Amino acid sequence: MEARALRSAGRGWDDRRISLESRPILLRFLEGQAGTGSEGHHESRADHGPIPVTREFSSRTRAAHLAKMQEDVLDVLVIGGGIVGAGIARDAARRGLRTGLLDRGDFASGTSGKTSRLIHGGLRYLQTYRFGLVRSAARERDRLLDAAPALVHPLPFVIPAYKGRKPGPRLLRFGLFLYDLLSTRRLPRRVWLRGKAASDREPLLARTDLAGAGIYYDAWADDARFVLAVVQDAAAAGALVANYVEVTRLTRDDHGVTGAIVQNRIDGTNAEVHAKAVVNATGVWLDRIRGPVATPTIRPTKGVHILLPREKVGNRHAVAWTTKSDARLVFVLPWGNLTLVGTTDTDFSGDSDHVIPDGRDVDYLLAAANEAFPEAGVGRADVVSAYAGLRPLVRHGKDDQAESDISREHEIFVDRDGLISVAGGKFTTHRAMAEAVVDLVQRRLGLPDFKPTQASNLGPSVRPLEEFMALGFPEDIALHLQGRFAPDQVRRHLDGPAARERIMEGRPHVWAEVDIAVKEEMALTLTDVLVRRLGLFYETADQAMGMAPEVASRMARLIEWDRSRLARDVEEYRGLVRDHRAFREDRGG
Repeated sequence: MEARALRSAGRGWDDRRISLESRPILLRFLEGQAGTGSEGHHESRADHGPIPVTREFSSRTRAAHLAKMQEDVLDVLVIGGGIVGAGIARDAARRGLRTGLLDRGDFASGTSGKTSRLIHGGLRYLQTYRFGLVRSAARERDRLLDAAPALVHPLPFVIPAYKGRKPGPRLLRFGLFLYDLLSTRRLPRRVWLRGKAASDREPLLARTDLAGAGIYYDAWADDARFVLAVVQDAAAAGALVANYVEVTRLTRDDHGVTGAIVQNRIDGTNAEVHAKAVVNATGVWLDRIRGPVATPTIRPTKGVHILLPREKVGNRHAVAWTTKSDARLVFVLPWGNLTLVGTTDTDFSGDSDHVIPDGRDVDYLLAAANEAFPEAGVGRADVVSAYAGLRPLVRHGKDDQAESDISREHEIFVDRDGLISVAGGKFTTHRAMAEAVVDLVQRRLGLPDFKPTQASNLGPSVRPLEEFMALGFPEDIALHLQGRFAPDQVRRHLDGPAARERIMEGRPHVWAEVDIAVKEEMALTLTDVLVRRLGLFYETADQAMGMAPEVASRMARLIEWDRSRLARDVEEYRGLVRDHRAFREDRGG
């Protein structure tokens, strides 16, 4: 497999500058596969290795966890199953705290599942002198590369400099030097290419006035699947977790918050959960839990992304492009045989429960892609999918600060009733945020002599591709599965109907993945499976609507849905697809 990967080096890399450890992952990804092929460097975990994903993690698990939450008094109840809440629950459970984690939707169904899918230090924040943020994020990126080799993968970027435009070559080279300096050098160091060499590396990139380009390194991850892995690891460490459970109100006594009244959104039942401490990690919905506040805590900004056919755009690598119109940094990223373009950054004042891309958002990103790659000529008809999310940025003073200039630092709030809330930050820095929050929880519980959480691996271990091919899969499917599962996990589900067969022609997803999603990934709805577990919503031109009824029917047999529940799930998914395709007819952009 190494030889096969190396033969693709002519696609635009200087192969000599990539470590042997990261090279197979990177080259396979650039060829259009999202799998991994590196053994990576593993930090040892306290219990001698990564927890194997072998236990049931299903609707039955959820029911058992909910029942247990009602029986016990938790040390800490975490509200919000995005990356921050999941990280807090994982950290707390691994320190031995009795921990509960709830989300009113699915895990990563909010902001954390609608990112640029990057694990990065934030190169652009150097422009506003946020050296501490960049240093922290770059080092957290490097930690994740070590700890989660099956989930987080190195990714090189081309960032061009043009004559007469900012940032100029000198400033850009200095910025890349600082970026390397602030990291732990886990990734290959920057490289500077002059004009012709830059064009040779990325032939279809705009050439007029091209002065050169830097090559620097960050990383990528499937955001929703990463969050799921953190949730699963929290549960493996003893946390009680449940999706589709909404906190309807907090309970209090004379000493402060004592827990919450919750509603099971699947069956409508209510229950009370008692906890010594409650953490609010609900992102843009933070103030719904905090209650009345003098001024809103959060200034939400909307980020939109689009996916385009990669052969149409023509990018060989990830490209960081500074737009001419507003000097924003837009990413043009390889995502298998697609190109991911993002993101916008605009204030949002609408319904935070209903955030969709509109025509103006999509046109902005199409213009950026066409500016970077003039031969692309992409329009709305070329968009495979589009999605939008809200960033929970902490509000400071008046709203006259540009959206992109708002601080990405996180903040922790402790209300008079003892409710702990956390907001801001970045996906990449979730571990550090979680550590700070759990430190505070332990102090408030009177446990001052705590020990920091030990480093540990996350997600499945990286196994050789041959082990997946030995299960009877062709190479493209094996590569796809290698980036998601352990071989034993796949093997357990190969007796199901058509388990090895593709769900859709031309895609590597197989029917066994639906079974895994339901039985071992706590998927409860059709949307959970097609959007966050499999990702077919993003990667197919019809958002997998054509296969939705069949996927739902398979789920119905596994979860024992009745006909009305099956029909409702399909209709809800149809509405989601319709909303996310509405931009095609939006003439307001």
